[in-house]
Amino acid sequence: MMLSKNKLSILCFIISLGTYAQKKNTNTKPYPYGNPVIKHMYTADASPHVMPDGRVWMVTSVDHEDGGGYATMHSYHTFSSKDMVNWTDHGEVLNIYDVIGKNEEPKGEDWALWAPDMVYYEGKYYLYFPVRILYKEGGYDEKNRKTTAYIAVAVSDSPDKKFKVINSKIEGTNGIDPAVFIDDDGQKYLYYGSHMAAKLKDNMTELDGKPVKLDVDDERFMEAIWMNKKAGKYYLSYHTHYDKPIDPKNPDDLFRKKSRLDYGISDNPLGPFEYKGIMNYELGVNVNEGPKYPGKNYVPWRLYQSNHGGIVEYHGEEYLFYHTSALSSWRQDEFKEAGTWTQRSVCIDKIVYDESGQIRPVQQTLSSVAPVIVNQPYEIILDTKSNIIKNNIIEFKNIDLGTGYYYAGLNIKGIKTPTKCAIHLDKADGELIGTFVIKKDGKTETLLRNANGKHTIYLVFDKNFSTNTTITSAKIFAGSPK
Repeated sequence: MMLSKNKLSILCFIISLGTYAQKKNTNTKPYPYGNPVIKHMYTADASPHVMPDGRVWMVTSVDHEDGGGYATMHSYHTFSSKDMVNWTDHGEVLNIYDVIGKNEEPKGEDWALWAPDMVYYEGKYYLYFPVRILYKEGGYDEKNRKTTAYIAVAVSDSPDKKFKVINSKIEGTNGIDPAVFIDDDGQKYLYYGSHMAAKLKDNMTELDGKPVKLDVDDERFMEAIWMNKKAGKYYLSYHTHYDKPIDPKNPDDLFRKKSRLDYGISDNPLGPFEYKGIMNYELGVNVNEGPKYPGKNYVPWRLYQSNHGGIVEYHGEEYLFYHTSALSSWRQDEFKEAGTWTQRSVCIDKIVYDESGQIRPVQQTLSSVAPVIVNQPYEIILDTKSNIIKNNIIEFKNIDLGTGYYYAGLNIKGIKTPTKCAIHLDKADGELIGTFVIKKDGKTETLLRNANGKHTIYLVFDKNFSTNTTITSAKIFAGSPK
């Protein structure tokens, strides 16, 4: 059978990828650019959140130092930063054998830990992760292989300590790439799989009702769901279906489906979502700085397809976390070839919105982002003695929230039945920035969104509020990194 020149070129490229996959990471020279941000190991699938210490934390998948593909992804690491540039590796927080419960995989099964998410709620850190099992009797061919996948959850008192599995399979889940979203009204949501979402119970370990299939106005929706909220709108981003491989002679082929991050917008966290366009082009697109693939005008990692996004807002800017194989290309042969597509590394670049609220496609860079410098107190203590509760409302005037505060805390007593306390800006029915879910006397906390600038803050209790209830202390915190 005769192959066309184009098909022969692609076949040779596939064979060459296999060769690249066997290369060792022998180059020990310091990586010369800002992106990727983690340079001493391979990291992927970053999930970024601002935590109560005021730092940005991310949990990542780990690609194996010796390659071997997605089946060798067996652990998670956490990292933190106070400026988005300098990152501390806090080490491994969960391993595949913590999940299996013994130091070997069941016979005939190939287990892996793929893209995770980590969130904070009421004094605990919750790690959501997909368990993906391939049954070897079906082989590794995409058409014939037999697999199963579901979402599990682990917990820790600190994001830099080992996590303990507390629900080895969340009943009702089937799929990969979990992402957890806590809305301003206190409701928690779990997104996963290709199109699935469900409410989470306050225990953070079980679904609250049946999952729903999301109505997303895009037939190319594939995986890697992420939920972000801005100006009252819900932004659902995801990795698209794509054609492979990339022809090295024509990487921007107009007729090939691209491995992008696209997004849709809705007025409801469960949709329907209206398709809005591209958030992140294929890896290496429009990266005009830096090294070039031999004989070409694009960077070496332009030839690989893998896109997974996480978004965080930090002191007035939003950032996209994604991954490339740039570090692999450097560590193998100083950018002479493409690297290994399953040895990925986390990159960070800015997200920019236009005047209509749509996201402009992210400009991928080698320099990454500028350092964030925060100059404000870590916490603001609210005066609960001079300000008293009237008609279920307490008011705090002229509070300077600076460039952003991310959590609020109450110490309360006299709770007879579970109640909620909404946090509004400027009016008792003004912009909602967070909600305390108060189950009993004592300390309670909530995530804040869009808490910046100078405002009067209103705490508004619901109808279950008791007149015998008193607030012994209140604070706004995580306004600068510890």
